[in-house]
Amino acid sequence: MSTPLVALACVTEDVDGVPHPAVRQAYVTALETVACCAVALLPGPAALLPDVLDRFDGLVMGGHESDVDPARYGGPPLPGKRAPERDELALSAIPRAIRAGLPLLGICRGLQELNVAYGGTLRDIGGLSLGAEHREDLSLPRDEQYLPRHDIAVAGGGLLERTTGRRTLRVNSLHQQAIRALAPGLRLEAAAADGVVEAVSAVDASAFCLAVQWHPEWYAATDPVPRQLFTAFGEAAAAHAGRRR
Repeated sequence: MSTPLVALACVTEDVDGVPHPAVRQAYVTALETVACCAVALLPGPAALLPDVLDRFDGLVMGGHESDVDPARYGGPPLPGKRAPERDELALSAIPRAIRAGLPLLGICRGLQELNVAYGGTLRDIGGLSLGAEHREDLSLPRDEQYLPRHDIAVAGGGLLERTTGRRTLRVNSLHQQAIRALAPGLRLEAAAADGVVEAVSAVDASAFCLAVQWHPEWYAATDPVPRQLFTAFGEAAAAHAGRRR
């Protein structure tokens, strides 16, 4: 069987004043070594998506330090880093991918993008007391920043429970935005004790479609739960590749 090819959304960033398509290597490594997929970066423009999506076997919307623009979901203006080209790409790619039956994995910003794409809203938790459990300690080495920090409750009978076999997980959700109103058409898969939504799935998706608020890519090679998530996505992508070819 041929190796499945998955699209990994990225963001254009300036390096020495020159624009570069950028994504953290941890996503690529987890997809290549755990999900067993080949990876193609998808920086946009969104206008080209109808011509290229049928060449892929899955879509991954990873995290980024930028926030989804509140204007995308009718929220009030907020401070924070923006990536308008990523917003445009996400809100165009996600519905198209799901309609086309592509497996989809959302991580951190990817969960927020899935919620907005389905008509939900977000909130800024950075200034709230609950936000402390969802922020990295920048004084620590990077590997320690991404260690699991809090527990989440997994909903019974959902895709996340079927994938992991667990009703409680300990995760490393590190983020500024979070779901405020869960979109119609999405299923709650997990939540933290403070009410923050930690995982969702799309009810109408015909293929694997799961988005998580935490960062499973960081320890995908060594932590059993992240490995299960990437393996499940990779198996769905491989099945799509088999049907496509």
